[in-house]
Amino acid sequence: MPRMKIEYGSGSIDADCPLSFDSLGMRTTDILPDPAQAIRTSYARPIDSPPLSELARAKLETNPQSTAVVVVSDNTRPVPYRGAGGILIPLLEILLSAGYVQERITILIGNGSHRAMTETEIEAMLGLRQAGYQLAALNHDYEMDEDLVYVGKTLRGSPVRINRLYAQAHLRIVTGLVESHFMAGASGGRKGICPAIASKETLKIFHGPEILESAETSDLVLEGNPCNEEAEQAAELAGCDFAVNVTLDSSMRITGVFSGNLFSSHREAVRRIREYVSVPLDGLYDLVVIPGGFVAVNHYQAAKAAVEATRAVKPGGMIVLVVRHNDRDPIGSREYRKTMALLKRDGSERFLRTIKSKDWTFTHDQWQTQMWAKVLDQIGGEENLCYCGLEIPEKEYAILPGIPGLRYLTNEQRTSGKPAEELMNLMVSRAVAAAVETLRSRLGRDPKVLLLRDGPYGVPVTGRFG
Repeated sequence: MPRMKIEYGSGSIDADCPLSFDSLGMRTTDILPDPAQAIRTSYARPIDSPPLSELARAKLETNPQSTAVVVVSDNTRPVPYRGAGGILIPLLEILLSAGYVQERITILIGNGSHRAMTETEIEAMLGLRQAGYQLAALNHDYEMDEDLVYVGKTLRGSPVRINRLYAQAHLRIVTGLVESHFMAGASGGRKGICPAIASKETLKIFHGPEILESAETSDLVLEGNPCNEEAEQAAELAGCDFAVNVTLDSSMRITGVFSGNLFSSHREAVRRIREYVSVPLDGLYDLVVIPGGFVAVNHYQAAKAAVEATRAVKPGGMIVLVVRHNDRDPIGSREYRKTMALLKRDGSERFLRTIKSKDWTFTHDQWQTQMWAKVLDQIGGEENLCYCGLEIPEKEYAILPGIPGLRYLTNEQRTSGKPAEELMNLMVSRAVAAAVETLRSRLGRDPKVLLLRDGPYGVPVTGRFG
């Protein structure tokens, strides 16, 4: 029987498939032979900007008491921050060599609307203590009014309020990862400011239903994408002295380092990923199996993989989503749970009408629920989605759409203490077999099956979408 090798956590599982299937992923691309050297070179020869060392010295010459804030992503992004081969330590070395002292450098976690990271999580991501640094590393809180400052309005009228520490710093640096993004076209760059360190009020329009329902709010689309435009305008109002972004391949190896001007360096990074992240398809499939990938730390984040699957599945087709959640809350915020329960109760059409109603009060994380509604629209309802993971108890699917993969394990198997990979092999094999049988009965033929190997990072492209 054919076997599907599916990414699972830091490893993989091998699930049976009763039919032959296509397995497609991103194109192979060159990686940097010496990432550490490439990072240092990028800081010395940035895009449309003086070298970071010159910027840092100039700020100190103007004001010897200058402060620096370095915005970093949270741990939902695999940004290579740690160690001498990461992007953070060489950056800090430049600031210290220029004359900054550690007490005047702050690391700001760009959580956006995500939960705050713990000290243990921050150290695991950045490795500052291990490298001998004693810098302050603080979480941004988008609801803490006293920590936010107004910087202007976007063309859509969004009031832009951002983190006060960043706004008042003399040297402002934004770092991150540029990858395809199902709303903003691509992550990184200006998203390191909006939504990363913006206020909840600012996100009401940036993540509002009118922007997200636009056809241009899509992967790899920047021009005409209202989500991207809103983020760029907010970032321009906030200001940024230097940006650092990397691009990665499907194995999380660095394919490029792009430093300098926030906007032009980001555009160069997007051009780089366009070379290899697209997954060309000859046509759409009846059944798509997809891993949630690194980003799917919880159900909220797993929406990204589900949306990519819809780009490859036929209307009324089926999706099997394979996840390993490692967040302390495998579902998401309280508000996310509430909106997902509303979607479960009312269905996607009525849910979308509700959140666009003038009587609706904008709710934290509703945008991700709106993306799940798009998924359900494409496949024709939650009965065509199977969510395979071990971390979310089956009872929680009273508020979550889809068939829980746990149904394909007996109570004895669930409590057997066997390794997660062994249980997932069994669960996913049975889920795929059940989907194939359902589609055979529905279509009167064998369904066409696809494994999207790279999960949310590869962007399926057919004549329909491309």
